[in-house]
Amino acid sequence: MKEKGDDVEITNNLSVVYEDPDVIVYTAPNEEELKEILLNLLRKHERMNIRELHSYLSGLASEDKIRYALNELMKENKVVVDRQGYYYLAEFLEEEGYYYLDDEEEYYGGE
Repeated sequence: MKEKGDDVEITNNLSVVYEDPDVIVYTAPNEEELKEILLNLLRKHERMNIRELHSYLSGLASEDKIRYALNELMKENKVVVDRQGYYYLAEFLEEEGYYYLDDEEEYYGGE
């Protein structure tokens, strides 16, 4: 699922701490930067789980930081999660005619 240009998109806005021909070291994203990176990844891939998100961000953010940022995005109603652990942009689900039923804990297509 990880594509060649994705690393470039993620690191474009991060500060370079050290660079030589073999390695580039970036500063870790702050909370707001991490949330924006997560939103951009979900826009591009539509749905992702923690493992997939962490594969893009390994070395930049721990799974705990990713979970925390996703929880904050859920509180802001920007991201939703299904029972299988996949995260989606709330705006994408609304555009596709899906809605979330708390009682059923599932997504249903709207008519």
